[in-house]
Amino acid sequence: MAEVIHSTHNMMTKARNTQGDGEEGIEDDYDSIESLRDQHQDYVGTEESSNTLGTVRSRQPDPVSPPRCQIRAVVVLLVLLSLTLLAGLLRFAVQHKTISMGRDVEQLLQRLKNVTEQRDSLLCKQDCPGGWTKFGCKCYRLSGQWGSWNKSRELCVSLGADLVVVDSKEEMDFISRYDGEPWLGATDEASEGMWRWVDGTVLSADNPSWSGGKPDGGREKNSLRKVWGQLNTKWTDESCEDNSQGFCEYNLMT
Repeated sequence: MAEVIHSTHNMMTKARNTQGDGEEGIEDDYDSIESLRDQHQDYVGTEESSNTLGTVRSRQPDPVSPPRCQIRAVVVLLVLLSLTLLAGLLRFAVQHKTISMGRDVEQLLQRLKNVTEQRDSLLCKQDCPGGWTKFGCKCYRLSGQWGSWNKSRELCVSLGADLVVVDSKEEMDFISRYDGEPWLGATDEASEGMWRWVDGTVLSADNPSWSGGKPDGGREKNSLRKVWGQLNTKWTDESCEDNSQGFCEYNLMT
């Protein structure tokens, strides 16, 4: 590049020195200068083309490097696999712990049952106080006063007991030893036709101890009373305002 410029400068100097030699010499020198300018432009254009080509080549991706999308797919796959394995391990741990806890709970419940049975056995060995008769783990007596069903229940409660709840045939056979027609602890006064014992349990209308096979019915007969003089003692529903004694009981284990 410097050589071209230097040659141009020498030619222009020579043109000035030979200005008086005639127009023909000036035209020859002018043609030489134009030729050098053309060579300079061609050189500059070639250099710029080389620079542009280098820039384009530098932008091309390295064919040796793997595509980023493939690397990301592998990473995502590994993460999902790790999460799946972790979930499996957690599930296994929870199931194992649940089984272990279930066994511990069963053992505790069995121990509680054993302790309860031992306690009940000791309590059941107690004797009933004077005036009470023991049967099983319960104590029984008549209230000693006549009155309505509600009045008889109040008397039983004042003695630390309640009207009797018959929960077995053996207990019913025991009650049959008593004469009279005492009140028993069931009523449908709260809901007509829905008989319940005083402890909240249901007395079925199909119970075989009903005299006549079922309650007599009627809104005026809402309290349970023992039937006197029948074999295999029965009970029936009567008006709660009738006068009778109450048959009281209390449980030694409560």
